[in-house]
Amino acid sequence: MKCFAAVVVVLGLLGQGLADTDKCDSSNCAIENNCRCSTAENPIDVSEAPQLVVLAFVEALTSELYTSRWSVLLESRKNPDDSYIGATFYVPHEYTDYQRVQDLAAIGFEVGVHSISSLSISSNDPHQDYWKDANQSLLELEFGGQRTIISKFANIPEEYITGVMTPQLQLSGDNSINAFKAQGFSYDSSWHSKTALFPYTLDYLSGQVCDVGSNCPTESHPGFWEAPINDLAGQNNAVCATVAACFKNTTDLTKQEVSDFVYQQVEKQRNKKKAPVTLIIESTWFDQVETSWDGLVDALDRLEALDDVFFVTQARVIEWLKDPQPISNFTTNLKEVTAGCSQYSCTLTKPDGTTRYMNSCIPCPKTYPWLGNPEGN
Repeated sequence: MKCFAAVVVVLGLLGQGLADTDKCDSSNCAIENNCRCSTAENPIDVSEAPQLVVLAFVEALTSELYTSRWSVLLESRKNPDDSYIGATFYVPHEYTDYQRVQDLAAIGFEVGVHSISSLSISSNDPHQDYWKDANQSLLELEFGGQRTIISKFANIPEEYITGVMTPQLQLSGDNSINAFKAQGFSYDSSWHSKTALFPYTLDYLSGQVCDVGSNCPTESHPGFWEAPINDLAGQNNAVCATVAACFKNTTDLTKQEVSDFVYQQVEKQRNKKKAPVTLIIESTWFDQVETSWDGLVDALDRLEALDDVFFVTQARVIEWLKDPQPISNFTTNLKEVTAGCSQYSCTLTKPDGTTRYMNSCIPCPKTYPWLGNPEGN
């Protein structure tokens, strides 16, 4: 573990006051050693680089959502290499249908973790500091526990489950990264960035800005990747991390306006350094903005027609940075899980006495899986 000097956070900039020796450059951080500095620079010539786009989903995967929304939106689309597209689902526990999670993995979509309890954060929520102030032990229960639940009840080997996106994109500083590493994850994608950055490792001082009020990692975590969520540009140039957040004050939009907005988020990076674009899609958006579904479909149709845009998993973006290939050699590289799924419908009791229904790929557990008891024993 590299030794860091004392940290002073000034004006929200992570790492001011750290010694120069803790700053990252290519001479002390080589990709051959699973190390990459935080940078906005493309590793290859921009004209030859693919524009990578990650469609990320962060809510309970119900059978209804799977059949009426996500499978319709994703399954027939192809990338320029003639492979079906990739996407990443960061799965929370409650109300998730684990048979459908297995369906996603069998297609080759990435399955990541979004915690067990997935407690929301708002100004009126007594749990508003739950994620930001959580200690390492609690975070291991939340995220490591959900990795166990997904692996066991969706019948997905744990080695396929490598990434984390936290609820409300809240990190608990180094507690989060320590917990993720301890539980076998290899990357986090919860830190949004005003500057369009490529994924990097946390070996050295990050150049990524930490917003005032956020709790960002400041220590060295060798070999652990951060996949920044590069901010989107909402109305009046307001920044937003999720697509729905960009429309939170606007509901009266045409299909074309929605389509143009989504398309332009990719075009903005495509015309610069081709930094990866993460589009976090929430189904509540389709209820808030009547034209959002048709507009999103139209935007994906337009992007799919471009010969340098590839829809991939977040894990594939990191994989590409380890061996950056030009468009002519790029492959989507879907990793299909072939373990299969038997169907069990379970009626279970939570620790608080409430009833939950859970579809599983293995026989039903004795009780509803939860914090401290992810196998439902």
